[in-house]
Amino acid sequence: MSSGSSLLLTQADLQRCGAADIDAVGAALEACFVAHAKGQFTAPPSNFLKRPECPHVADRIIGLAGHLGGDFDIEGLKWVASAHRNPERGLPRANAVIILNDPDTRLPLAIMEGGLISAMRTAVVQALAARYLARPESRVIGLVGGGRIGALSVWAIHQWFPQIESVRVFDLNPERAAACSRHLQGLAIPATPADSFEAALADADISLTATTAYDPWATPACFKPGALFLNVSLMDPEFETVALADKIVVDDWEQCVHSDRVLARMHRAGLVDRGSIHAEFGEIITGDKVGREHSDERIFFNPFGLAIEDLAVAKAVYDRALALGLGTDIQLVDQEWDVLL
Repeated sequence: MSSGSSLLLTQADLQRCGAADIDAVGAALEACFVAHAKGQFTAPPSNFLKRPECPHVADRIIGLAGHLGGDFDIEGLKWVASAHRNPERGLPRANAVIILNDPDTRLPLAIMEGGLISAMRTAVVQALAARYLARPESRVIGLVGGGRIGALSVWAIHQWFPQIESVRVFDLNPERAAACSRHLQGLAIPATPADSFEAALADADISLTATTAYDPWATPACFKPGALFLNVSLMDPEFETVALADKIVVDDWEQCVHSDRVLARMHRAGLVDRGSIHAEFGEIITGDKVGREHSDERIFFNPFGLAIEDLAVAKAVYDRALALGLGTDIQLVDQEWDVLL
């Protein structure tokens, strides 16, 4: 590390290192949530860059820093940017860069493309939630939001729930819903477009909302008894919909309430507090709290999305890259004084 050498990892490098391997990513995330449950992390509030001339909720840059202890012992930052009109330009809505730092010297270990890791992390967290909180016999997934994250999340869930018989996809743009359904069909996932969000969600065993809507729209009719509601979005479910839940599970309560998402708004309105939350997800994984206890239970899962989750996947990928000799060494840090005198 004294040389200041850093490893540059492109998206192609990340794919060769298992960043798209659901089992590898899932193992890293499970270990991350266990470390979270043990308090082996530091996760300051996220930094949001918003400009008044860009009011759309998805037009922003977010900086998420953290330290993850335990077997990971890594520090770093995810810098994720989003522009809601990018798909119209043929560009991904979101992109990201992840930097890993040595926790002792604080020198940069790696700089890597972060979009793949961020998307996989988001999707596999939903699949893990389904594994721990959905009914094992779940047969129907309802998806609202036919974009990349929605499709990837359905794919991840289907890997661990191969018995899924129907995926109903709704999007305000019918062409996007049709394209998402075709994409999933190409992956041997039985997906079809739905005519409305109610048609997608009302009979779903696993409901998944992945939109950029700022105002709530998912009514209580979208949350049937026995369902798992995965709220990947910001503000899709109405307060009354969340209130139906027998159990509310989050990844981190403090992060959830320091945001402008549904639980934060409910908290500000005096409708939920820490005592309303059944568990943080790491407590479910460690067995300190129970998950699903009966088949009619409604469970609402609201992940904020923590920097330490991205760092866990990034560290696993970085270790794999070192083992395989992948990536490009770059010299970011020179010897002290050499560039000055």
